[in-house]
Amino acid sequence: MAISHEAANQLGADLVRVMKLFQAMRQHAPRLHPAVDATAYPVLFTLESGPKRVSTLAECVHSDVSTVSRQASMLAQHDLVEKLPDPDDRRAAMLSLTPAGTALIERLRTQRGEWFRSMLQDWSETEAEQFTAQLDRFAGALESSRDQMIKHFADAMSGVHTTASKEQ
Repeated sequence: MAISHEAANQLGADLVRVMKLFQAMRQHAPRLHPAVDATAYPVLFTLESGPKRVSTLAECVHSDVSTVSRQASMLAQHDLVEKLPDPDDRRAAMLSLTPAGTALIERLRTQRGEWFRSMLQDWSETEAEQFTAQLDRFAGALESSRDQMIKHFADAMSGVHTTASKEQ
């Protein structure tokens, strides 16, 4: 059974508040690496599972290729990632974490864990586990909704192109 319109509106308002608070926190949080902006952290964490092309990274972090390419170049300049030849296509490059990149991820993970632990100090372990499960469920629903939206947009655009070509 779907939630009520009022509950959906309240959830939306609360999520906007949380996103804005995270943005504000990011502005004032100390940098663990003076040259790395927090917006590049998802690229580092995604590379933890192994080398990837920039296009694959962009998909994984839900960003565009040009943004991830700029972030990757900056990370490479600071020896946090390295560019390697793609074994399947020597013309293409793959990005891989360096030991310094791995160390930065560990520092980020430790700092973030301590921050959440401090912030949620009055939560029980059960409350944190339940919230984590619900947040994971919400993230799955959001990803599914995003995929459906992309498909709908692609279908609509292909219909526009088909209609336009028929009219010519």
